[in-house]
Amino acid sequence: MLDNESITIHVTKIDGQSYPDDYTVIWRGLPIGRIRKSPGLPTHADQWSWGCNVYGRPSRMRDSGQGSDLEDCMAKFKAAWARIGAGLTDWDIAKARQYAKASTEAFAR
Repeated sequence: MLDNESITIHVTKIDGQSYPDDYTVIWRGLPIGRIRKSPGLPTHADQWSWGCNVYGRPSRMRDSGQGSDLEDCMAKFKAAWARIGAGLTDWDIAKARQYAKASTEAFAR
């Protein structure tokens, strides 16, 4: 069984640039999603979004959503990750690491 507490968040960096209110979620060194503020939404809508995914696996509708703030999104993310992670095999994790490595190498070119 996966330990939800082993999930960490880091400020997202793209091409060395940090983005405020944008976080990459990491588990065992593997990026498994993002949580970020979504500017431009109507003021009555939740302003934050989250998405949980594993490289090489299709995402489902309930693997992402909106939240009122970072903490709300993190709680929703953890619930989704508990469901997704419970179904992962060692093969799934190894494959996700291969996809993540290939993606990192492609961006480095």
